Amino acid sequence: MNIKEVESYNKKTKTLTLITKIKNKKEKTVETKVYEYPFFVEGDYTQEALGLGNELEENEYQVSLDLFERLTKFFVGLYGNQFTEEELAKGINQNEIIDRYVEMLFGVLRADPDSAGDINVE
Repeated sequence: MNIKEVESYNKKTKTLTLITKIKNKKEKTVETKVYEYPFFVEGDYTQEALGLGNELEENEYQVSLDLFERLTKFFVGLYGNQFTEEELAKGINQNEIIDRYVEMLFGVLRADPDSAGDINVE
């Protein structure tokens, strides 16, 4: 698969696709693994997502190393430990990882991923 075809996070299904291996650097082809969003997520993930979302807002979406590590750990748990923190951090291209994390975080707060409007995380 060409790296341009990789949709690391699908907002509608909340499916996560991680790059697992670079097959050919010249052709920019990669191997991936797809992780489905759990059919049941404990409610305390919403509470944690609210706190992380507030912190992101307060920092004007500037992500410190500490916050990055906490977000990574949060998503590993959210997806039921189907992958490790290292696999998650290495599996999303660096030029999009922060944006994907923000999308994933707010995906937890939306009952319907297609719903319109801003999310108030206060």
